[in-house]
Formats: sequence, structure tokens, C-alpha cells
Amino acid sequence: MKFIEKNKVLSQSQYGFRKNRSTELAIIELTNKISRAIDQGQYTIGVFLDLSKAFDTINHEILIQKLQHYGIRGIALEWFSNYLTNRKQIVKYKQTQSQEMVLKTGVPQGSILGPILFLLYINDIENCSKLLSFMLFADDTTVFHSNRCLKTLNITIQHELSKVEDSLNVNKLSLNIKKTEFILFRSSN
Repeated sequence: MKFIEKNKVLSQSQYGFRKNRSTELAIIELTNKISRAIDQGQYTIGVFLDLSKAFDTINHEILIQKLQHYGIRGIALEWFSNYLTNRKQIVKYKQTQSQEMVLKTGVPQGSILGPILFLLYINDIENCSKLLSFMLFADDTTVFHSNRCLKTLNITIQHELSKVEDSLNVNKLSLNIKKTEFILFRSSN
């Protein structure tokens, strides 16, 4: 964490699992941006994305590449690689137990490292769009955009969301469409 904080690796849009960042701070920032847009006579569309089993679907090869990109190399990178490789899982329900399986994806959710590895994995999602504003809280991702013209705003959001979907696909993450919602923010006038 010291390396990540010192080198400012994590996006300023990420509020989850970070020191001096909170859901309250994220909500205040989002509210301020929406209020400013309304004051300027703009509509804002916020899309609240839900990722399906985000922590469980992290691709280990992609994660190791991202860690290397962020400057984690040598022994530290080998350590992370070993930590992720050949992890095994058994599911037990009442008196029935599954066979042992090697996990090829995912990070341990009950661990200290799981959340930070997830943050590093999703850290570059906002690079897919130069127009959308992103607000990230671990696996909860909100994107929003403002415009005076509702029709233009709708077209822009649709176009930029396809870029977000492409980014998720490249990273082998899935959007849960049933739990993804949007809200149109506008003046009551």
C-alpha cells in the first residue's frame, strides 16, 4: 500500500478500500458535480454499473500484467504470482463436500490482499472514455455525463457505454444488466 500510495497508482476516482476516502466523500463529490450541471442548465445521466461476481472473475494473467505495468516487479511480482497460482477450493454444504478444484480466476475476498488486487485490476477502466466521469467504490462503478441537450446526452451515453462494455470484456469482467440502473438528473423546472 505504501508503494501504491507513494506512486499515486490508484485513480482519484476510486473511493473503495482506501485511507481517507469513503462512501460519504464519493456521494458529496457526485452531488456537487450533478448540482453544478443543473445550475448550468444541463441534464446529467448517471449509470450505476453492477459487475457480476467481480472478485471471483479476475483473470490472473491480466492481473499480473497490470501489476507489472504499475511497477510491481521482481521478487514482489513473483510473490503475487505464487500467491494467485494453484489456489484450491472445496465447497462443503451440510454433510456433502465437493472435490478439490484449482482456481484459475479470482482473488480471495476474505483476505487483506483481495480488495487491493481488485482495485488494481479495475484501476484503468476510466481510460476507456474521455467523456464520461467515473466514480468507483471497489466493484461498484458509476459513470455519468452532462449536456444541455437530452437527445445528444442520450446518444453520447450509449456510445460511451459501449466503450465501457468493451473494456470490461477485454478484462474478462461481466456487467450484470439486471442490476445496472440509470437515473436522469435535471432541474425541477
